[in-house]
Amino acid sequence: LDPELRLKVVRKMYRLRFGEEPPARRSVDQLRGIEGARVREMYKLIARKYGVEWKTRNYDTEEWGKGDLPNRCLSAATSCLYGVTEAAVLAAGYAPAVGFIHTGKPLSFVYDVADLFKFETVVPVAFRTAARRATNAEQQVRLACRDCFRETKLLGRIIPTIEEVLAAGEIKPPEPPED
Repeated sequence: LDPELRLKVVRKMYRLRFGEEPPARRSVDQLRGIEGARVREMYKLIARKYGVEWKTRNYDTEEWGKGDLPNRCLSAATSCLYGVTEAAVLAAGYAPAVGFIHTGKPLSFVYDVADLFKFETVVPVAFRTAARRATNAEQQVRLACRDCFRETKLLGRIIPTIEEVLAAGEIKPPEPPED
């Protein structure tokens, strides 16, 4: 709840996600906007790398079939990432809803943490699968995500990354129970 400590956490997330210092003297909202623009550009670059036509991130959970193949693949892939990330967040004793960049959602912290790994894991998997135009693309994405998570040892990296990010905001990990 401390705005200064929250900003420290957000700045650390930015450094981990983009491999560089965030612009100085920016608020959380400003960093969120900068991040959004960079993410949109990253989607374009990765889509181009795999030869996938990309318009914009667009999906409707109520009308899944109306989304284009790249968006359906991305949705399936991020869903897998959110599941693994939520399991790690809960296993480590953190509240999934208490986010730093994302707020107001039951999984805000899960989204914050998942975003730290998204472009090294599930986005390439999604676009690579979309490029193949498989008839069972969503299933292929889930299987490829499973393999990617194993290859990158993702599950074992999430909790240490959470602790690293929270340490930037002077937040200590929860104490283990006595038993």
